[in-house]
Amino acid sequence: MNVKRFVGKNAREALAQARAACGDNAVVLSNRPVPGGVEILAMAGEDADAPELPLPLPAAAKPKEAPLMSTLSFQDYVRERQRQEAAPVAAQVPAPMPTPRRTPTEPGRFARQQLAEAALAEAATFTEPPRAEALPAPQAVNAAASEALMTELRSMHSAITRQLSGLAWFDNARRSPAQTRLLRLLVGNGFSPAMARELVARLPDDVPETQSEKWMLDMLSHNLRCAGDDGLHQRGGVYALVGPTGVGKTTTTAKIAAQFAQQHGPASVGLITVDTYRMAGSDQLRAFGSLLNIPVHTARDAASLHELLQLFAGRKLVLIDTVGLGQRDRRVQELLAGLPAKEVTRLLVLNAAVSGETLDQVAQAYTAGPGTRCVITKLDEAVRCGGAVDVALRHRLVVEGIANGQRVPEDWHRPHSQLLAQKALMKPAGRFAPDDTDLGLLLTLPPGTRSSQEGHHA
Repeated sequence: MNVKRFVGKNAREALAQARAACGDNAVVLSNRPVPGGVEILAMAGEDADAPELPLPLPAAAKPKEAPLMSTLSFQDYVRERQRQEAAPVAAQVPAPMPTPRRTPTEPGRFARQQLAEAALAEAATFTEPPRAEALPAPQAVNAAASEALMTELRSMHSAITRQLSGLAWFDNARRSPAQTRLLRLLVGNGFSPAMARELVARLPDDVPETQSEKWMLDMLSHNLRCAGDDGLHQRGGVYALVGPTGVGKTTTTAKIAAQFAQQHGPASVGLITVDTYRMAGSDQLRAFGSLLNIPVHTARDAASLHELLQLFAGRKLVLIDTVGLGQRDRRVQELLAGLPAKEVTRLLVLNAAVSGETLDQVAQAYTAGPGTRCVITKLDEAVRCGGAVDVALRHRLVVEGIANGQRVPEDWHRPHSQLLAQKALMKPAGRFAPDDTDLGLLLTLPPGTRSSQEGHHA
């Protein structure tokens, strides 16, 4: 049996070589892909039909005899050696069933079958492998994993910090009952936890517990900035009252104008309204002006406002009543841009009856900064006014006056820091008064949930 090896670029070329060398009845024994093409082992059909002689089993003690290289081809020599080595093992296992002999007419059909199998093998060999799904770039995966890990670490750090702060708070409350009482007093009156904690931290160690509230009262009154005798009541000027709707801008304008007219005469006061957004928005101020014998003029745009300011250049006090816009209204900046900064002083109106968080947003929206003038209204409606005092301290506002009712002009008063501090430190009562447990939770809340942040200037 003479087996030959053929290599071609593809299966068809290798089979053509086999048929040319071994005839049309060539028998393909195997085919496999190799570098550069396909390898086929084939033999002539006559060699496949030759009878196979049984190999004698060697004796147990007889030494192996190597076949002579001169009488065999190299491939036959290798096969003979393999049979001799496998003979002892074959003697121990049952002999396999004999393979049926092929008839002389079978080699041609077998060759065609091998040709078909070789073509299928070639197709399978060169079939395009399935495309792998696109994987994200290693750098992107690593960056996302790192960011997720950092977020988790920050969350764990915040949680541990809050837990430790809570433990520190309860330990400090046990050791310093005076600070605990002051914290409860400030938070219960509407001060933000951050502001309350900073104020109480300034309490000297040598202050007796019975004098701690008086010390806090003096602390607040000393840091509150209030206009004195040289306020707008005496010096006059041009003021635009700004703030959200419903805070009492129009009524406050009438109160200030009435008191100033009583001291300096109606001819010394000028009233302007720019409230053209609401229907009959200026009617209320016109009614007050009629009672005070002060004419009210309407400015519909920046040009007309400038003309009216020139018209009232000889007046000692000019008050501008603006339209009420919420702190989240985009028109706030348009309103502020329409007020000449060099000629007009903004007078921010703060409603003491709303929360400190809302007032803080109002101050930020109306760009209140150090030295900005403000008035605090509706003190008569406020259950607690610590939020207004908190915002005044935080933004370093100058309080020009306070209003505690609807009467004109009786319910308008010059500011007094001692009275404001006393109002801000009233004993909290009712369901909203915090106890020690509530206070510990409030002071250890994460920064995003507090009513206001650090950054005051007490």
